Amino acid sequence: MIKNVLVTGASGFVGSHVVRELNHRGLRPFALMRSSSSAGGLEGADYQVRQGSLADVESLRRAVAEMDAVIHVAGVVAAPSRELFLEHNASGTRRVLEAITAEAPGLKRFLYVSSLAASGPTLDGSLRTESDEPRIVSAYGESKRAGENHVQEFASRIPSLIVRPPLVYGPRDRGVLTIAQTAAKGWMALLPSEPPVASKLYSQIYGEDLARGIVEMTLSQASGWKSGDAFFLSGREVVTQEQIFETMAAAIDRKLTRVAVPGWAIRGAAYGLNAVSALTGKSFPLNPDKLGELFAPAWTCSPDRAREVFGFEARTPFADGIRATMKWYAEQGWI
Repeated sequence: MIKNVLVTGASGFVGSHVVRELNHRGLRPFALMRSSSSAGGLEGADYQVRQGSLADVESLRRAVAEMDAVIHVAGVVAAPSRELFLEHNASGTRRVLEAITAEAPGLKRFLYVSSLAASGPTLDGSLRTESDEPRIVSAYGESKRAGENHVQEFASRIPSLIVRPPLVYGPRDRGVLTIAQTAAKGWMALLPSEPPVASKLYSQIYGEDLARGIVEMTLSQASGWKSGDAFFLSGREVVTQEQIFETMAAAIDRKLTRVAVPGWAIRGAAYGLNAVSALTGKSFPLNPDKLGELFAPAWTCSPDRAREVFGFEARTPFADGIRATMKWYAEQGWI
């Protein structure tokens, strides 16, 4: 029986939702957090802190001891170099696995939160499946795939699952905040798209739905999978970039002016911010590594296998989730 669950990255957007979902199910979450981590997203949640980091082997060994399950959410989505992506997302994952083998050999479940980027985009808008060959276009995607490889290396010793979410959004998320702020100002800033995809396509999932799926898979006794298997956790709705802007604007009663953003402008901004990053050490969401992701025609995946094996279905319609997100942004003064 699973009772004690360590959540790495618990102070982040997805991790904090996972902690709350564990609360809802009467389980005991333990949050791996650095001393500098902000616990604002965990306000009102019931959890115990295990202080440490993915770089500190001894802290990881202390954190995993006496755990029944580990949900590994921690990682970085922006870094100034490929080496730092690999250090955080791949080597950090390996250190967690090594700590488990040393201190929690009887662990019942390890769940690694990877990304659709570890599989890659599609060129024609079809839905990517778990059996498709990877088409990785960024160092971020490479690092998450390397993390998956470490999970599979340990899979015979640690019962493990991998989940690959697509676009994740919801109140408190900063991943779609730039788009929301642009829509709030009345602009529909569209990235260039090429045939056969007329407009960029995205699979998506609401943060609370993703957390529910993660916890359900952690607890599941279902058959039909083997240790180390990867699953896409996604909503069924595929949305265009126009639909994202239009839905955000409708949620706050804003009219939009359509603007095509030229590719050269995006590239120039990415390389400019990269120069600033080199001088300051600060990471920016837009950088040269992200260009492959931004210009990809479609980030779409099939949720079918997670439904067939675990019975998971995302419950939140995209329009409802965006309304809740925009309402929260407005209340916080973010838009």
